[in-house]
Amino acid sequence: MMHQRPWRERSIGSVSKDVSPREREGKTPMTFGHAVAMTAVGVVGVLIAFWVLSSLAGIILFFVKIGVIIALIAGVFWLVSRFRR
Repeated sequence: MMHQRPWRERSIGSVSKDVSPREREGKTPMTFGHAVAMTAVGVVGVLIAFWVLSSLAGIILFFVKIGVIIALIAGVFWLVSRFRR
């Protein structure tokens, strides 16, 4: 049975340095224009995501409808062939 070597122990200081958030490059607060631009990008992103997902759902629903129609036609033919005997 092989024993694995324990992980290197780390001090609390090095751990807190690793998980501390990085400082922002700029110290200036967010401007109104930046907030508006970020909101606009978010709204456009949500609209694009909604359009893509609704298109995918429409394509999937189309194929489900085609499958149901084919199954109904096959079922009718099966019933007709069964009653003819």
